[in-house]
Amino acid sequence: MSKDKRGLGDVEFAGKVKAQTFKQSHLERLIKDGTVFPASKLAETKELELQRSRDHEATIEDEERHRRTASIAPEDKLKNLPLTRDRFEH
Repeated sequence: MSKDKRGLGDVEFAGKVKAQTFKQSHLERLIKDGTVFPASKLAETKELELQRSRDHEATIEDEERHRRTASIAPEDKLKNLPLTRDRFEH
């Protein structure tokens, strides 16, 4: 046996080595710092904001429709509101 093969008998697997290029590691560091956003994250944020805007517009429209169609409670009903309630007994 040669000296090279004999020396590797006690080698154990320790895990995978993470290999990155400088560009990958630099980009990962910028993303972690919050300096740079990936394009997919920007697209996701834009879609979320558009959805919020659409929801807000729909809410405004629903509220206006409700104000036009809602009936006002009778005057006597508003004056005679029950101000007390019975204690819950179990």
